Amino acid sequence: MYLFYDLSGRIISSSTSSSSNDKITYIPEGLTVLYIDDNQHQDIIKNTPNYTIVDGFPIYTPISDLEKLPFIQQAKIEEINIACNKEILGGFDSLILGESNHYKFDMEYQANMNQQMGILSLDQTIEFIPWPTSSGVAIHTKTQFIQLLKEASDFKSSKLFRYFDLKQQIMNCQNTYDVGLINW
Repeated sequence: MYLFYDLSGRIISSSTSSSSNDKITYIPEGLTVLYIDDNQHQDIIKNTPNYTIVDGFPIYTPISDLEKLPFIQQAKIEEINIACNKEILGGFDSLILGESNHYKFDMEYQANMNQQMGILSLDQTIEFIPWPTSSGVAIHTKTQFIQLLKEASDFKSSKLFRYFDLKQQIMNCQNTYDVGLINW
């Protein structure tokens, strides 16, 4: 896709095709064009034209790695943030009942765990807590449930610490190639 804009930066028009066969052969004087190519991440640098007009024809001008770097870093940070959240919300496994069980940990289950923790701290007479697991509702002793809460907290913290560590690694990268090597 090509975006045409005037010297003030206002978009005048755009092409609708992103096909590699969609070649512009003539651009009216006074307009600049930006070719949007998702594979090259050039679409995220809206204010940097990668074509200039010479005698009415577009001449490709590559966007430097240094110009792309902050945009690529931000995109990678968003990517790992999504992966981190997905992993947290996907739940965790625990051996607290003597065998492996999967515990949901989406936002609703996190809120329910926090609520149950509050109830346990207010009512010292509670001895057993029924809680859903991958194999159905299981009865947890108070001690088991408190340990489960600790495991849930450790699980979430470990994912968040990994996210912040990767984020720092991304921000320390000096080129887009190194950013691309970092994955969740």
